[in-house]
Amino acid sequence: MKVLYQERERTTWIVFNRPEKLNALDLEGWKFLGDYVRKADSSRSLATIITGTGRAFSAGDDIGAMANLEEQDKAEEFFNTLLYAVDGLIDSKKPVIGAVNGLAYGGGCEILLFMDVVVSVASAKFSIPEGRLGLIPPMALSVGYKAIGRPLSWLAITGEEIDAHRAREIGLVDIVVSDPYLDREVEAVVDKIALMEPKSIDVIKAWLRKNRVEVREAIRELTLMSTSREAKERMGKFLSRSNKIKKT
Repeated sequence: MKVLYQERERTTWIVFNRPEKLNALDLEGWKFLGDYVRKADSSRSLATIITGTGRAFSAGDDIGAMANLEEQDKAEEFFNTLLYAVDGLIDSKKPVIGAVNGLAYGGGCEILLFMDVVVSVASAKFSIPEGRLGLIPPMALSVGYKAIGRPLSWLAITGEEIDAHRAREIGLVDIVVSDPYLDREVEAVVDKIALMEPKSIDVIKAWLRKNRVEVREAIRELTLMSTSREAKERMGKFLSRSNKIKKT
C-alpha cells in the first residue's frame, strides 16, 4: 500500500509508504490521504498523525506521474484529487500532527501548512522547488505566505533547501528533536491535547478553518501550468537526471 492507515490506542497514524520513491504522491496516494484523513476524523482517537517510511516524509508530487499528464482532463483529475486531500486536512475536526521523519519537499513540505502541530527530526530537510520544474507551489502561495511571510516567499522563489532548525525559526516546524525521539515527542504532544476540553478543540478547529485562505485558485493555476511545454521539458530533464543518478 502506498499509504498506510493505523489505529492505535489514542491516535490514528497515516503513513506515506513509498520509500523507494521518497514517498512521492501520485493520484492514488493523494486519494488515500484524503480518504484516510476523513476516516481518522470519524474515529475515536484524540489526534491524527501523518508521517513517512524510510528517509523521507514526502517528496511531494510524483514527477513521473505529473510528466505523463498530457491531457487537460487528466491534469484536472490529478489536481482535483490533491485538492480533495487538502480539503480533508483543512476540514479535519481533530488535531493533525505532522511527524516529519526526513526529507519534506514540494507538496510534502506544503501540506505541513495545514497541520496543527509539526514535529521534525533534526536531520530533516525542507524545500519548495516547484519553480525549477516550471510549476508553482499552490499551497505555499495561498496559505503559506499569509502564515509565514517573507521567508516562505524566499523558499518559493529560490527553491532553496533549509534544515529543521531554520524551518522552526520561520514557523514551518514547531518542535525539533533528535531522530530517535520523534515518536516519543509526538506522544508528548498528544498528552497535552488529552488535557484539553473536546468542545474547546472543536471550536478552535472551526476558527482555524475560517482563517484558511482558499487554495482552489492556486491549484487551478498549477493544473494549467502542468501541461505546458516548459513544464514538460523541465520535468523530463529532472527525470533524466534522476535515472542517471540511480544507474551510477
